[in-house]
Amino acid sequence: MSADLCWLIIRNNHAYLAKKRNVKKPFSTEPMNLKNVNSPRYNGLIHNKMLGIEPAPGGKGVVLSFKARKYQTKPSKNLIKTTIKSGPRRALHSIRKFIKGNRYRKDLKMAALRRASAIFRSQKAQPFKKIRRRPRGTKAVKKTE
Repeated sequence: MSADLCWLIIRNNHAYLAKKRNVKKPFSTEPMNLKNVNSPRYNGLIHNKMLGIEPAPGGKGVVLSFKARKYQTKPSKNLIKTTIKSGPRRALHSIRKFIKGNRYRKDLKMAALRRASAIFRSQKAQPFKKIRRRPRGTKAVKKTE
């Protein structure tokens, strides 16, 4: 079935759709959707070639998942996942290289890189801030004098 026909069938109702009041564009929570927007371009259910980026289970790195053309009729073997645990710069470079080298959905390149960099930013350790305590109240003021 073509991607356009699939989109016409599932665009208004599917399991991953999140509709809210006063929101013009509904969100979509499907695993291969890079921008979480319900649109035919980013929908991970209808296309033969699709890209997904998620945080790695260990909390370091990202998981690059894509659909294999070889197993289009076998959904259990269709999804191939690769964990990229190298540093953020190398990981972004390898994602860029994968998309360009395999000619795999060039239109999703920037969305994939932005998602991966956001995941890396969230995994970065936060700097420790020392809390400075100040004396308060009248007793503290009297003791200092």
